[in-house]
Amino acid sequence: MSNAIRILFVKTYGYAPNQAFDVPLGVLYLSGYLKKNLGSKVDVSLIDLRIITDKHQALKKKLREVKPHIIGISTLAFEHQFLSDNVEFIKAHAPDALLIIGGPYATSNAESILSENRIDYAIIGEGEKSLLKLVEAFAKGGDIRQVKGIAYKAEHGTVLTEKEDYIENLDSIPTPDYALIDFKDYWGSRLQFNGILAEKRHASVISSRACPYRCVYCHSMFGKKLRKRSAEHFVAEIRYLYNRYQVREFHIIDDVFNLDRPRMHEICNKIIQSGMTIKIAFPNGLRGDILEYEDILILKKAGAYMLTLAIESGAARIQTLIRKHLNIAKVMDNIAFAEKQGLITRGFFMLGFPGEEIAEMKLTVQTAIQSKLSMASFFVVVPFENTELHDMAKKHLDVMDKDLTGSYQSSTSFYEKATGYKVGRLQKMAYLRFYSPLRLIRVFLKIPRKSYQISKWFWFAFDLLRL
Repeated sequence: MSNAIRILFVKTYGYAPNQAFDVPLGVLYLSGYLKKNLGSKVDVSLIDLRIITDKHQALKKKLREVKPHIIGISTLAFEHQFLSDNVEFIKAHAPDALLIIGGPYATSNAESILSENRIDYAIIGEGEKSLLKLVEAFAKGGDIRQVKGIAYKAEHGTVLTEKEDYIENLDSIPTPDYALIDFKDYWGSRLQFNGILAEKRHASVISSRACPYRCVYCHSMFGKKLRKRSAEHFVAEIRYLYNRYQVREFHIIDDVFNLDRPRMHEICNKIIQSGMTIKIAFPNGLRGDILEYEDILILKKAGAYMLTLAIESGAARIQTLIRKHLNIAKVMDNIAFAEKQGLITRGFFMLGFPGEEIAEMKLTVQTAIQSKLSMASFFVVVPFENTELHDMAKKHLDVMDKDLTGSYQSSTSFYEKATGYKVGRLQKMAYLRFYSPLRLIRVFLKIPRKSYQISKWFWFAFDLLRL
């Protein structure tokens, strides 16, 4: 066995049925960054438990095969139950391994995670530099507790070290380590975040980090200063995936891809000039009131077939309350224009903000129904810890357990516990009213890969009826 530091990344899973997921891009970025800086000094492996049926057996087998020195756990908020159910299991089969957790959930909940689980360190915020320095300290026998951007348990509670600087030049970060995965594991009949696929061979890509807006529900994991890859660097990754893995559909998951309009046009023009024939979608959502008609047209020319727009609320007071400050009229106009161009449009809406009136939630539902949107997603508001939204929610409900901070599609919610109003029922009714027979027919005529989509809608409807 080599003398390299063996690192095993574990991508966790949630317990919700028909969980949507894509390639674990964050882990692949971390692996690529480690290999660029440490080369053969590290031996990196990955187990993505979301794609495995017999999860415990597979995890035990992987731990025995790899015999990792370091185990990195990547967990989202709605997957938090994994830690309670599996950390002891991992420790039992890799007792000497250093156990580290990272990602948005670790960034927002480091103190509770470390106090409740036998986890050694949490990485706070953007992970590449902190993980690299942690691995280097481990390899050299240095003091890991001097590493910036981490949290650990101490005698008198959780200690957060000095914040690590963000990576300003995103072009310096290598291409994600796609060699860790088999794309075919993500190209089957599994539900993915975009909800619709035009091509079987798809991949998520990101061209920027952070968002300068101040919405109260944001984790702000990447800070508030927009950092951008150059158009050349980003399109080169698309070309690499296109040629090396025959990827034909790209899901751009930036927080606000269209914030820098000249750069967006440059990216689109480079894709057009490349000769690649691709499809593009935006599962994370675009900022709908800063789009212009010419933006929509060039996006379509570059291959965009679906635009997702994060609208959140149709009530002006709530837009101010959550500091989204969206120009609803401008968004509705852009939706209508995009639909006329043959694009599929989807809107994101949130129901049950702290202090929100029932009439305001119903206005949001009505805004969606009256729009020209092809599709809509209605989410129950989740007040994640260490967000301004969580602080606002505590004014209405003193104690919030993790069951109220983990699921956007839920029959229970913070709002119901605080007010007694069953927002889950309104959520169900919103879907039933939005997807009228006429709209379903119109959407069905527009969507690609219709047979694939029918099965996804069936399971979505089945889950909805169970709420």
